[in-house]
Amino acid sequence: MKRIVVIILIVIVVLFGAVLAIPVFFKQNILNTAKTTLNKQLNAEVEFADLKLSLFKNFPKVTVDLQNVLIKGKGEFVQDTLLNIPRFEATMNLSSLFSSDRSIEEIILEKPSLNLVVAESGNVNWDLAPASGSAEKKSTATANAEEFQLALENIEVNHARLIYSDKLAKMHADLEDINLDITGEMFGNTTQLNIGGVVSNLTYSMEGVTYISNTSLDLKTLLDVDFESMLFTIAESELLVNRLPLELSGDFSVPNDTTFLNLQLKTKASDFENFLALVPKDYEEYLAGITTTGSATISGGVSGYLIDEDYPKIDLQVKVDNGNFKYAEMPEQIKNISAEMLIGKPQGELDLLKININKAHAEIRNNPVDLTLKISNPVSDPLFDGAFVGKINLDHLKDALPMDSVNISGIIDANLFANGRYSDVEAEAYDKIKSDGVVLLNNFIYDSPDLTQQVVIPSGRMDFSPQNITLGNFTLKVGESDFRLSGKVSNYLNYVMKDGVLKGILQLNSNYVNLNELLLLQVMEEEAEKNSETADAEQELETLAFDVPENIDITFRSTINRAVFNRIPITDIKGEVRAVDKKLILDGLNMNMLDGKMTMNGSYENTAQNQPLFDFGFDIAGFDIPTMYHTVAGFRKLIPGAGNSTGKLSTSLGMKGRLSPQLKLIPATANGKGSFSTNNVEMKGSPLFSQLSGIIKKEKLQNVTIGDFTANLTIEDGSLLLRPFTTKVIGQETKIQGSLNAESLLDMRLDFNVQREMFGPDIQKILAVLPGNEKITMLPAGVVLKGPVGDAKVNLDLSATQKAVTDATKDDLKNSLNKLGDGLKKLFK
Repeated sequence: MKRIVVIILIVIVVLFGAVLAIPVFFKQNILNTAKTTLNKQLNAEVEFADLKLSLFKNFPKVTVDLQNVLIKGKGEFVQDTLLNIPRFEATMNLSSLFSSDRSIEEIILEKPSLNLVVAESGNVNWDLAPASGSAEKKSTATANAEEFQLALENIEVNHARLIYSDKLAKMHADLEDINLDITGEMFGNTTQLNIGGVVSNLTYSMEGVTYISNTSLDLKTLLDVDFESMLFTIAESELLVNRLPLELSGDFSVPNDTTFLNLQLKTKASDFENFLALVPKDYEEYLAGITTTGSATISGGVSGYLIDEDYPKIDLQVKVDNGNFKYAEMPEQIKNISAEMLIGKPQGELDLLKININKAHAEIRNNPVDLTLKISNPVSDPLFDGAFVGKINLDHLKDALPMDSVNISGIIDANLFANGRYSDVEAEAYDKIKSDGVVLLNNFIYDSPDLTQQVVIPSGRMDFSPQNITLGNFTLKVGESDFRLSGKVSNYLNYVMKDGVLKGILQLNSNYVNLNELLLLQVMEEEAEKNSETADAEQELETLAFDVPENIDITFRSTINRAVFNRIPITDIKGEVRAVDKKLILDGLNMNMLDGKMTMNGSYENTAQNQPLFDFGFDIAGFDIPTMYHTVAGFRKLIPGAGNSTGKLSTSLGMKGRLSPQLKLIPATANGKGSFSTNNVEMKGSPLFSQLSGIIKKEKLQNVTIGDFTANLTIEDGSLLLRPFTTKVIGQETKIQGSLNAESLLDMRLDFNVQREMFGPDIQKILAVLPGNEKITMLPAGVVLKGPVGDAKVNLDLSATQKAVTDATKDDLKNSLNKLGDGLKKLFK
């Protein structure tokens, strides 16, 4: 008995060791077989990082796990990855490890990504079959090679993605989060397969226009398969498009390179409520509490064959009759909804496809809206013919549809039609396009939490022609600001139908513009989230930087009577403002402000960091200094004692750099140059000049006159350098120079030549005891200002004064210097 137990234990150990050893012994064998099979059958580069074998996962079957499988194209597709599978798992019988006939029974793909590309040359990246000569050569070389065979019973695909990009036809399709499960014997002559599949998000676009988006698909079908004739017949099937159930029937076959299709599609139910299930799931909440009546159906099919660019016949009809729907909490309903849409083509190329919306009608309290649209030749050169006629009372509309937090009112009356070819739109051959109509706005009001001010259009008219949209009698109010717009907007068809540039020249007139309100018009997301911050803190962090839309080139010829920016009143604004290439360009914008005039030129362009780039030129004539002091905070900081002064300031300055999100200058980014000048400047009670009482009579320092001057300056990386210039201060010749760095630290020097009669009494007494002092009629004196702007320290530099006195009293130099030094020390200690 003991011996039997020992034998059993030895057998168990040996078997367990074999289970552990088999994956090691056969890993390289299977790896070589996989690479041989793939590279033999594909004209592409096939790579995978690793291969793992396991006997435990699905014992007694072997699980093969390939990691990071990549199939890359060659030639013009060398940069494209056709297939990327992070994890490829296959299951095979254990006995096949010991045979040259290795068969795969199950395949599981995790997060595969398939990228199908049609190049502009017409070549496709999935044509991986090797050339005939190459194929023969490989066939001969690998005639005796070991290959995998398929005896599949299950295929599972999890979280896949399929992208189809046709650069030639300008089509793009994207199927996201695909989950697929196929079970049944996928070998032999005939079989029956159970197929279940889900596509979470489908998008489709052509020529830059998105036709399908945010659409989900869910398919469950029972498929009868005849492998001998490659005929697939749908025995049972249900297809959900979003939440709309459809029946799919018919068959398709692939006997050779040609695919034959005979498929039919129809809705399971015909009630209008069922039709609303087409609404994407993300918007499903908006259908809560709706009651409906009426009928709606979808029916049609695909029949014929598919080979190369020869596509089967398509016949699809969508029809809605006597539809009505009403929200339980709303007083109004949308009624008499009807529509008829036909999508079809005969056997042949896709360009034969036609889309006809023969009618689309709805009413809200006897206000009808009608739409018709026909599209043909969608691939080569779309021909469009459409019309929209309707009168929408927005007060009635918001009584029928919940608007959440948005408040709208007013009347929109539209009568539009257009007929032409897309190529004529691109070529701007507007004489070949028929387009006409008018849109009238009356007492239109838009109020939203996304805006800080209400937008009101008391009246507006837009006349449409193929060339232009003409604005007439178009008035607009945003908060305190009022605007009157007139002019033409062109190239709108190219802008709407393709990524064309919307162009226009508009006259903008206004009685009053509050720039403070307009700069804060849009509520920024970060601002909306500041629930815990105080109002003062929010004000400091408000983002004023704004983006200029792309694909527009619109010039506003502006005439504005009054405006306000910060606390600065501005009048008589005239000039051009152009929005183009995401920039705002100012061209000769003239205005009156600060009791003077200013002309601005330059550009503004925002960045991703909300730090706009600017490049401005300023020509300022006669800004009133005390007015600047009382209205411009930065000027008060720069010249603290200017509030009681008089005089004018003019400048010509060019500067570029960056602004903060609050539209304040980032000093270290500024560069520029220019000049400034003054006229009739008189400083009263200046703290700066009061500190000169040691060398100049105090009464002369109460009202300090500064002679008119012009000075040049440069700005480098935020540091302002004032080049030396000469003027007269209190009638005394003065040389001024200095700098102001990006940290607002001032370093300035004033060198005076002071006349004898201007000396203060203390210095007059000191000079009086000096022999030969009658020769001294003028003395130099220096003043140095260093420190933060507004709080700079004032120091006297009398080294030049001492030298001048020495030169004038050479006969008794030593005695004079001793007396002067002792006196100055007492005076300025």
